[in-house]
Amino acid sequence: RSMMLCFHYFPSSQKGSVLVSQIILNSFSINMTCTVAIIGCGPGGMFMQHALALRKKQLQDEGNLAAVASLPQLTCFERGSSPGGVWRADRNAGETNMYEALFTNGPKETIEFFDYTFDEHFSRALPTFLPRSLILEYMLARCTKHDQKIFDDVKFNTSVESVTFNEEKGKFVVQTIDLKTQIVTEDMFDKCIWAAGDNGKPSIPKSIANTLSSGGFKGMVMHSAATGADFDQLVCGKKILLVGDSYSAEDLTLMAIKLGVKSVDILSRSAWGVACDTASWPRNCVEVHKEYAIVGVSDGGRGIVIENEEEEDQMTLNDIDTVIFCTGYIMNMHMLDPSLRLKDEGPFFSDYEELHKQKMGWKMTKNHLSKDLGEVPIGNIVSYNTICPDLYRGHLLSNPNMMFMMGRLDAPLLDLDVQAWLLLAHLTGDITLPSEKDMKRFNLQALMYELQDPYIRAEIDKNYDEHWDDSLDDDHWMYQFGDKRAREMETNTLTLQYRFLARDMIDASYPFDLGTYKKLNGKAKAIVEMSVVSGFDFHSVQLVEGSRDSSWKTFRDGNPTNIRSIMTGTKAVPFKCHWLDLEGDGVDDICGTPAPLNLKGKGKSKATSMKKMLQAIRPPCVTSRAHVDEDGRDAKAAATE
Repeated sequence: RSMMLCFHYFPSSQKGSVLVSQIILNSFSINMTCTVAIIGCGPGGMFMQHALALRKKQLQDEGNLAAVASLPQLTCFERGSSPGGVWRADRNAGETNMYEALFTNGPKETIEFFDYTFDEHFSRALPTFLPRSLILEYMLARCTKHDQKIFDDVKFNTSVESVTFNEEKGKFVVQTIDLKTQIVTEDMFDKCIWAAGDNGKPSIPKSIANTLSSGGFKGMVMHSAATGADFDQLVCGKKILLVGDSYSAEDLTLMAIKLGVKSVDILSRSAWGVACDTASWPRNCVEVHKEYAIVGVSDGGRGIVIENEEEEDQMTLNDIDTVIFCTGYIMNMHMLDPSLRLKDEGPFFSDYEELHKQKMGWKMTKNHLSKDLGEVPIGNIVSYNTICPDLYRGHLLSNPNMMFMMGRLDAPLLDLDVQAWLLLAHLTGDITLPSEKDMKRFNLQALMYELQDPYIRAEIDKNYDEHWDDSLDDDHWMYQFGDKRAREMETNTLTLQYRFLARDMIDASYPFDLGTYKKLNGKAKAIVEMSVVSGFDFHSVQLVEGSRDSSWKTFRDGNPTNIRSIMTGTKAVPFKCHWLDLEGDGVDDICGTPAPLNLKGKGKSKATSMKKMLQAIRPPCVTSRAHVDEDGRDAKAAATE
């Protein structure tokens, strides 16, 4: 690197010699530094900057100033006015596409950071499910722990309008617009990271929207992303219909019950989403219609006609006031040149020649469903789970200088944090990219592992999915949460995903590990078990009509005694009252009398120091819920329609 090092020697009779190094970087050295554009300052963009800040601090502590000078120069562009992405509660000017009722639906313990624990920040034990405002507060405090100015150089209120690649210069041309001044700027970068999030653009099936419109439906039609602070006015005493069975359907249903809805009907075309598995619908006002779709409008625009085509069954839902699409989101890549985008429609892996060879004579390893399903040939890969065919560990195969950050696991924050370290290792040269042939071989090997898992294969392999639907009845043990075989299958699926993550942690020199790809350690196994407990012991709790708890119990009211931090060992605590009765989203609003932790007050002081920044980011009280993922089947099907 081009840099002038000026060493000054100062003799001292008392302390010996002191060597002071003064670093003067000229403009040429700055130009030699790798420049990186980051699109988005949600969790992906935040964690990328945090990883760089930690790397810089480590090198400074080691006195390796030359390495510090050669670190990549990041420029982050964010359309919103502050960091956080969909976890932000400020909905001004369409800055976030997530809905107001954002509350975690999985254990917070699976997204705890190695360098900043929940105990350190909050100084008290918390419930396992948290409102998004507290998760946002925790993420911001973690990222600013060592550098309060880490986000000072982020270009907020700036929309990335286009990204193209100049072949002659070997650089990305990024055009942006300042949303306040409307000034358009164009800059060049060596590399580009897309971190705009999976929840970029609401997806609404055109065919269903057209059916409602042409049929003259008189109620309100909206996407879950549009539900805001006035949600109570939309649902109190009303009858609503949710299209889709994803996490948002589950969350909005619970929020609607909380706000006094008259009835909720949920349409599940796939009969696969989390809302179909949720058994805790209090107050007996929810009905899930599996494998039904909207086919018409009746009763002068107030009735919705739904049909199960396979069963040739049709019914009318009368007096529907509001239809809410919970059909997921499409990743917003409109700013990227088509040559830089990911393929969004299957079949996938079709250009992997080796896959066609491996299909010949391939057999699935014996599993709990082998007897029921038999041997099923690999069909078209219509979706993907943890392995995107266009990417090699975040790098676009056709142009590896274009990178992507996407949450792949049920613990998306941990996943994105590891991805940040992995991409940084590539940017700094600690990891070199293999040939395109070897990249594809790496992806294909992972795909073949995924195809051995029944759950994952049913998601991505069309043949297997159709055979599954034809062979397994609704009363099959697979759909019974009390069956230990179903629990074991879920454990195996999560174990495979965390094996991939453990491998990435090692390769990225991530400062925390979950074991190896071949063998997960105790911490990884604890995360997997907590996720299984959340799905099987919380979401599947059966309510008996007329029982004492049938009027209030949700999956979030489950017993959290088996949930504890893998970092500190702190056990999760119950809410201060029934979840339906909670008011507000502050720590004191959701927790009972605190049980002080032995942290010498550190967490309290850090939380207090965040107060002013948080007041600028979110309103004083927002009722929330959080999971970034949507039901993949509904979202992709909606995008196709």
